[in-house]
Amino acid sequence: MALQLDFQAKGVMVAGGATALGRCIAGAFRELGATVALHDSSAAQLDAALGELGGGARLKAAPGDLADTAAIGQIAARAIAELGRLDVLVCLGTKASLRPIEQIDHDYFEQVLGENTKQAFFLTQACVPALRSTRGCVVHIGSAVGLVGGPRGAVGYATACGAMMQMTRMMALELSCDGIRVNSVCPASAEGRDPAAAASYGDYFSKRSPLGRLPLAEEIASAVLYLATPLSGYTTGATLVVDGGISSGHYVG
Repeated sequence: MALQLDFQAKGVMVAGGATALGRCIAGAFRELGATVALHDSSAAQLDAALGELGGGARLKAAPGDLADTAAIGQIAARAIAELGRLDVLVCLGTKASLRPIEQIDHDYFEQVLGENTKQAFFLTQACVPALRSTRGCVVHIGSAVGLVGGPRGAVGYATACGAMMQMTRMMALELSCDGIRVNSVCPASAEGRDPAAAASYGDYFSKRSPLGRLPLAEEIASAVLYLATPLSGYTTGATLVVDGGISSGHYVG
């Protein structure tokens, strides 16, 4: 069996791709031959990410605000048109934040669920027809916080990440008849607009990791690549945990 990762002539969309992890994932797919549509709601951050990746014909911009549910179909349609086809959809639901229970209001809860679950759901929904035609796959990216918890104030984010894993399972069951595989990656990391929140999650995970460190972006990207290849052809509805052993129950520090 030839263990070769090859995405030549494949179309990949990375939603939330202007983050450090998103850029790494997009770059990995393109390096292996794919044409990649990079999405982000911030035009400035998207331009910066495209520039950092070097541009070129196999790198497309897919701007748009996924918070506007009514616009998601148009965002997906434009990206797919640019790609010509869609074989892989990667949704980064990693917008971490911290807020204690007693300070959580309706707007905050809606925002956290929206950024980390609702947007991924409706984008996946919009991409189903294109993925059906290629018998493609979806990879949702959350955080190990949905499995093992996190620092004080993580209840909203952990709830959203836990919901994303169950959403992945149910989507996999329903879309299996179309040949579409749906899986998720759960890394021991969390990115967000608030550097203090991201640092708090990083400190929480690094102190509890049996390997004594946080994952590299390349290690998370490798998990995504695996779930997008025929090597995982019999894997769907699964959560690939990239947490350095934290969820094994071995806590240090």
